Amino acid sequence: MLPLILAMLWVFILPKPEILNTENAFPLFLFSIKNLIIDRGFQIAFVLICILLQSLALSFVINKHYVLKENTHLPALLYIVLMSCFPEQLSLSPLIICNFFNILFLNSVLQCYQNEKTTFHAFDAGFFIGLSTLFYWPSAVLILLLFVSLFAFKPFYWNEYVAALVGLVIPFIFFSSALFWFDLLSLDRLKQLFEPFIQVQISAIYNETYILLFVILSGIVLASVVKFSQEIGSFSKIKTRKFQLVLIWFVVFATLAYLVSAKKTMISLSFLSIPLTMLLSNYFISMKRSWLAEILFLSLLSAIIYNQVIHF
Repeated sequence: MLPLILAMLWVFILPKPEILNTENAFPLFLFSIKNLIIDRGFQIAFVLICILLQSLALSFVINKHYVLKENTHLPALLYIVLMSCFPEQLSLSPLIICNFFNILFLNSVLQCYQNEKTTFHAFDAGFFIGLSTLFYWPSAVLILLLFVSLFAFKPFYWNEYVAALVGLVIPFIFFSSALFWFDLLSLDRLKQLFEPFIQVQISAIYNETYILLFVILSGIVLASVVKFSQEIGSFSKIKTRKFQLVLIWFVVFATLAYLVSAKKTMISLSFLSIPLTMLLSNYFISMKRSWLAEILFLSLLSAIIYNQVIHF
C-alpha cells in the first residue's frame, strides 16, 4: 500500500514542468545533484524511490530500538504522508537527500545508549550530520541533539564529544579538498555558497485550503504532544523513556533548523518529518478507539489531496 499512497499524493506534479528546488541547499546538492539529475522523469522516479526507502528505513530504526511501545509499520505510512503534505514539498529538494543521513544519524544516536563503544557511534552520528549539512545546511543544528542525547544516555566522557565534532568536520575537509583540486575554491564561489545565509525569504499562503490542512495537522500534532506528556512517566522501560526524551529534543532542534533557515517555506517543514513521524505514531497506536484514529488519518489525507488539487 505504501507505493500506492505515495503515488496518489505525488500524481499532481505530473503537469508541473519543473520540480527541482534548491531552497536552503548547500554545496553538495548545488554542485552534484543539480547537474547530474537533469531528466524530469528521472527526477520524479528518484524522489519517489528516496521517500519510499526512507519510510522503510525509519520504520526499521524505530522498531529496532523499541522507540515506541510496540513494533509497528505505522511510521512508514506517516512519514510518506508528512513528506507530501504541502504542494511545495512535491519537488526534488536537498531534504530528499539529507533525510537519508538524518535517519542514519538517528540510528547512530540510539546506539549510544548504554554501549561501551559509544565513541564510534558518536563519530558516525557526527559524520552523518556533516554529510547532511553538505546538502541542507540547517542540518548542522543536529549536533546539539547529539550532545543532548549523549548527556542523557550516559556519564560525560570528553572523547565522545570530540569524536562527534571530528566526524562532523571530516565531510567538509574532503569536500573542500575536492573544490580546491578542481580549482573551484574562489572568492566568488565562496560568496555564492554563503548567499543562502543572508537572503531570508518567507513564502505566502497560496489559498484558503492551507488553513484547513493547518488546522487538522496542528490539531493532530497538539493531541500527540498532550498524549505523550501524559504517558512519558508510564513507560515501564527506562530505555524507552530515554528514547522518547530524545524524540522531544529532536522536535525542538528540527524546529530550530526551520527557524534558522534562510528561505522559510513549507518545504523546510520536511525536516520535521522524522521526529513528527515518531510522535504521531506514538499517538495513533495509543488510541483505544481505532475508528477515531482512522477518521483522523483519513481527514488529514483528504485535506492534503484537496489542497493539492486546488493548488495545481
